Amino acid sequence: MPKNQLEPAYQAPFDAWQLDPSKANTGALLKAVDPVINTALRSYGGPSAKSVTLKSQAKQLTVNAMRSYDPQRGPLKAHMMSRLQRLRRVAAKQRQIISVPEQVSLDQMRTEAAAKELEEKLYRPPSDQELADYTGLSQKRLEYIRGGRRPTAESTITRQSVEGGGAFDPRVQPIEEDHSEWLELVYTDLDETNQFIMERVLGMHGHKPQKPSAVATMLSVSPAAVSHRMAQIQRKLDQRETLGMF
Repeated sequence: MPKNQLEPAYQAPFDAWQLDPSKANTGALLKAVDPVINTALRSYGGPSAKSVTLKSQAKQLTVNAMRSYDPQRGPLKAHMMSRLQRLRRVAAKQRQIISVPEQVSLDQMRTEAAAKELEEKLYRPPSDQELADYTGLSQKRLEYIRGGRRPTAESTITRQSVEGGGAFDPRVQPIEEDHSEWLELVYTDLDETNQFIMERVLGMHGHKPQKPSAVATMLSVSPAAVSHRMAQIQRKLDQRETLGMF
């Protein structure tokens, strides 16, 4: 039978968190593995290693890593270090330098052409993450060339049905600046379709906020399908206070 390889120092807080992933138990577990988080920040964060924002993102990635950790497959530290390699990409985005305005029109044409190419390959519009990966442009850059609209508040996905399929009705409100980091953390943890829905409904990355029914039409799915996915997104957004983030 496979041997439990979880380090003794993490056993108690990990067991408590598995039984009850409350805010208190999550905090205790994050405190226990804080040295590992700091090691990952030094290894993968580069010049942004001491960034408070990057540390918060590292904590969220750590919580996600805990959900997939199997003590019988290896030590927790090794699992965390593997998953926290994503900090390289997050840190690089923070350091992204926006090009001069003269480049904007060229980038607009480039992204429009890329979006059409991806839609032909995927049989659906691409999410901004897919577009960023395909073009090599950061999401900050994509937002900039669209005009830099700010996202709506995370509480805008409300459980109010609208006529024609029970989709959610987004309420457009200004978002507090310190909550925008949380939106991006949730966004990066979603699959491509949910990313598309989130960015279009909430108006992320420079998009104009869209009604769920309009997003359903873009994806060629029913409003009910979009409603179901928005409920999943909302559950993730609601974890901000539980995790004590931002």
